[in-house]
Amino acid sequence: MERRNFIKKLGLASILPFAISTNVMSLSGLTETIASEDKHSKLTISGIKVYVVKVNERGNWYFIELITNKGLSGFGEASHAFGNYGTHFDEGDKALRAEIAALYELIKGESPLNIAQFHQRAWSRAVLGKIQATAFSGVEQALWDLKGKALGVPVYDLLGGKLRDKVKVYANINRANNDKGDNGRRSVANFQRNAEEAIRNGFKAVKLAPFDEMKPLPSNPQQIAADIDYAVSTIETIRQAIGTDIDLLIDVHSHLNRQLAIETAKRIESTKLYWFEEPVNPEAFQEDTKAIKENIRQTLAGGESIFGVKGFAPLLNKNAIGIIMPDVKHCGGVQELKNIATFADAAGGIRVAPHNPSGPVSTAVSAHICANIPNFAILEFAYGEVPWRAQVIAPEERFVDGYIVLNDKPGFGANLNKNIVNQHV
Repeated sequence: MERRNFIKKLGLASILPFAISTNVMSLSGLTETIASEDKHSKLTISGIKVYVVKVNERGNWYFIELITNKGLSGFGEASHAFGNYGTHFDEGDKALRAEIAALYELIKGESPLNIAQFHQRAWSRAVLGKIQATAFSGVEQALWDLKGKALGVPVYDLLGGKLRDKVKVYANINRANNDKGDNGRRSVANFQRNAEEAIRNGFKAVKLAPFDEMKPLPSNPQQIAADIDYAVSTIETIRQAIGTDIDLLIDVHSHLNRQLAIETAKRIESTKLYWFEEPVNPEAFQEDTKAIKENIRQTLAGGESIFGVKGFAPLLNKNAIGIIMPDVKHCGGVQELKNIATFADAAGGIRVAPHNPSGPVSTAVSAHICANIPNFAILEFAYGEVPWRAQVIAPEERFVDGYIVLNDKPGFGANLNKNIVNQHV
């Protein structure tokens, strides 16, 4: 075949529907597929499915499958767009499903490769609120998965290539610690047990949220003191239990104010934290966030619910935070997380640690981005929620010595294991 004709046919790769295995297609296989397909055929989006997997009271997993006219599927995750229990659950579930359906209408019959077109058509919906942002982000993830699978390459290659073969993760043990004692607080013993178990399984970093049962501010001074004392004691106990070689991360979930955050951070300096996360809401209290960062020794992290580059820009421009935590499910998807990371790098090399207390699809998506961005710090992993988690995708999640190991399969490197999913819907 003449070189010109071969290149011309190779260019059809962006529109032809390949019957691809999960392995990267060889060059000979690629040309054979091109020759065997009608040159006028086109890969288009023809269907969508939403799978809701029941996990625990802290949140179900919502998985999106985009289906093409040639049977190729791409997957994304849209979990935790709303509260998982209480009177508003049914309302939130209905709203999320409706938004996903509306977004599907914008891409139905279109090529899954033109992700920029989806951004242009749907961005005005994504900015309206968390449910809209999460639906947008989940559909966008599925488009990237489809694009990688159609072209036979991993998504990290579509983003420019990988800088690392494995991604360091920390075990968030909060979601595995739901038992509360007579005082209404999760026990220190449970935190310790989960931390030690994660370490035995190879993790080198753990995170807990010992302020979660703190009464909302303003409260009486005695109650505030007792709640903070309990959290401080928990942190000190866990540090003593896990030793100094394991990174310890603390999430405050915005239960403090500027003064209490600074005072508390000083009390726990001896525990040598990897970071001190969101003592106040960084989006709502930017000046307080900057003041806290400038008055504590620990690295200040946050930004788990912020949407888009525009949302992160004020914090980054003010150098108000040490590590940012965009969540691929809420921040605008793969492309926007990449854009946020680029902005953070340009704003002084601020590191990025994607928020990800999520299912295995979001974890796979996040890992591909983390492999690509130069200012990556560490990735969150929801540890111990359910024993069958790893089996939800095929091939299963693989962790070695506290790292998630990337494979070289197309897209995000995995598909939903529907046999397992259907057992837990």
